[in-house]
Amino acid sequence: MDTLPSTHYHTPLVTNFIREAQGKPKIDLSPEALIADARRQTGLEHFGDESFLPAMRTLLQAIEEEADLNAFGRFIAHTRTVRSLCNRLWADACFEARKEIQARKIPAPIIVVGPHRSGTTRLQHMLACDQRLQFLSAWEGSNPAPRPGHPDQGRQARYEEVVKGLAAREPMYPGAFVAHPIKADWPEEEMLLLNHSFSGFPPLGLYHVPSYYRWFIEGDKTFGYQYMADLMKLISDNRGEPEEKRWILKNPQHLLDLDILLKVFPDAKLVFTHRDPIKTVGSIMSLVWFYAVQHTDRPCRGHIRDVWLDFCEQMARRSIEARASIPASQQIDVYYHDMNRDWRGQMKRIYDFAGLEFTPEVEAAQAAWLKASESQHGQHRYNLEDFGTSAAEVDERMMFNRKHYDIPYEGR
Repeated sequence: MDTLPSTHYHTPLVTNFIREAQGKPKIDLSPEALIADARRQTGLEHFGDESFLPAMRTLLQAIEEEADLNAFGRFIAHTRTVRSLCNRLWADACFEARKEIQARKIPAPIIVVGPHRSGTTRLQHMLACDQRLQFLSAWEGSNPAPRPGHPDQGRQARYEEVVKGLAAREPMYPGAFVAHPIKADWPEEEMLLLNHSFSGFPPLGLYHVPSYYRWFIEGDKTFGYQYMADLMKLISDNRGEPEEKRWILKNPQHLLDLDILLKVFPDAKLVFTHRDPIKTVGSIMSLVWFYAVQHTDRPCRGHIRDVWLDFCEQMARRSIEARASIPASQQIDVYYHDMNRDWRGQMKRIYDFAGLEFTPEVEAAQAAWLKASESQHGQHRYNLEDFGTSAAEVDERMMFNRKHYDIPYEGR
C-alpha cells in the first residue's frame, strides 16, 4: 500500500465536481457506450481502419479494473476517449471524400527525441520560430480532424473548444501548468495524435493502469504511428501547406519506439537530447502526479514511482540498442548544459545537420522567444523522496545511460 507523505489533495474545482456527482450514476466507460456516444455526437458511423480498438479496449479495461477513479477521473476518461473517437470518425469521412490526402508525403521531418524534461520543449519551440518549418499546435493535436458539413470545416469551433478546455483545466491542474504551460496555439507533442489511437503515453500519467502499461511497453504500436502520420497529412492539407514543407516533431515516447518511428518516417533527422537523469526522472514524476492525484481518492505517488522509473529506464535502454543500427547521418546529440551555455552554437549544429541555413532572421526570432519564455514558466519544485525513491536510486538505475552518453551531473 502507498503510505508516502503528502500523497493526496484535490483542487477546489475537482472537490466540487466530486461532491456534486455524489448519488448520480457512474459514467459508463464501456467501449460500446463510448463508441455509441461518439457516433451520436458526429452523426457518423464508420471509423475506417479499426486497428485501434484492441488498444482502446485494453486501456478501458485497465481503467475500470485497476485505476480506482473518482467521479472526476471517470469524467476525464470519458471526455478524452469520446473526443478521440469523434476525431477518428470525422477524419475517416475526410479520407473517404479525398483519397489523395493520405497519399501526401512527409519529407525528412526533424524529430526531437529525448527524455521527458530534458529540454525537448525548449528546442521544439525554438525550431518552431522558423517559418520554413511546420509544427503541431496544441489545438490541432487535440482536434485534428476537419468536420465535414460545418462552416470552415469546423476550424474555428475546433480551436475555441481547445482554448476553453485549457482555460478550464488550468485551475484543475495548476501545478502541471506551472511545470509545462500549454496554450492552444503553441507547439505541442505529437503524443496528442497518438492519443487518438490509444497508443500514447499520457494514460500512464493520468491513471494507475499497470496492465495497459505492460501492453504499452511490449505491444506493437505501428498502427498508432501510421495513423499519426495520416493525421499530420490531414492537418497540413487543411492548413493549405505545401507538401514539401518540413515538419518539426517532438515526443519522448519515440525513445521507446525508434524502430516504428523510422518505419513510418524513414528519412527522419533525429535530434537526441540529454540531461542528468536525476533531474529528468524527478521532474516527470512530479509533473504527472499533478494530473493523476485529481483522478483518484487513493494515494498514487508509489504507483507513479514504479511505472515512471521503469518507463524512463526502458526508454533509455531500448533507444541505445535501436540507435546502433540508425545511420550516423540521421542522428545528432544535443546536451542540456550545452544549450544553456551556447544555444546559438548548438542551433547552428542542428541546422547544419538538418540541411537548413541558420539565418539571421531565424536566430533573432529564437532569441526573442527565449527572452519571452522566461516569463512564461513558473518554478517547478519537486522532491524524489516524496515518491519513495532518492537521487542515489535513480542514479543507480540510470547509470548505464549516463555512462553511455557521458552525461554530467547537474549542479555539481
